[in-house]
Amino acid sequence: MRRPCTHLVFSFQLAGKRWKVDLASRHEASLLLSAVNLPGGIQRRRNAEDELRMREVFREGDLLSAEVQSVQTDGSVALHTRSLKYGLLVGGQLIQVPPALVKRQKQHFHTLEAIGVDLILGCNGLLWVQPHVSPPPQSSIQGGADGGPDGEKPIESVPAKPPCSRHQLEVVTRVGNAIRALAHSYLAIYPTTIMDTYEVSNKESNSSS
Repeated sequence: MRRPCTHLVFSFQLAGKRWKVDLASRHEASLLLSAVNLPGGIQRRRNAEDELRMREVFREGDLLSAEVQSVQTDGSVALHTRSLKYGLLVGGQLIQVPPALVKRQKQHFHTLEAIGVDLILGCNGLLWVQPHVSPPPQSSIQGGADGGPDGEKPIESVPAKPPCSRHQLEVVTRVGNAIRALAHSYLAIYPTTIMDTYEVSNKESNSSS
C-alpha cells in the first residue's frame, strides 16, 4: 500500500467542483471541493453556493500543503486537505530543491524546538519554513457538541497567527539559507542536517561579529 505523501502545491485553476493544482511535477493534480475544509472549518455536504464561493477557500496563486489521496494508473493525482494540519500557508518562506534530496520519513511536518521553527518537507521538493505555531486546542479539532445541518459536528476555525518578531524572521531566513546550502552541495535534507547546518552558520556568524 502506498504511504500517503505530503506535498506543497500552488498555481490554482478552478475547474467545476475542483481545483487544478501544480505539484511542480509532470502531472497536475486535482483537489475536489468535497476534499477540503470549508471556511470556519464547518463539516457538511457541499452545495451549489459553496461551488460559487470556491475562491473564498483557495484562489489562484495560493500556496498550501496537502496530502496525496490517490494516484491513478494514468499518473493523475487526487489531493485532500481534510485536516487542520493541511491547508493555506502564509507567513513563511518557500524553498524549492531537487525532490531526490528530501529524505523520505514517516512525518513531513517537523518542529525545530530549539529555535522555534516549523518545517514542511514536501516530497515534490517544495519546502516551507515558518516561525513555530502552536497547534489549535483539542476542542478546535473535535468540534463542539452541536451538530451541523447534516448531523456532523462543526470544527471551529483556527486562530490567526500572531505577527512575527524580527528575531523569528532572522531565524527563519537562516534556516532557509541552511536548506539552500544543503541543496547546493547536493546533500540529503531532513531535520538533523538542517539543524546541523544552521548551527554551523550561526556559530560562524557569531565568531565573525
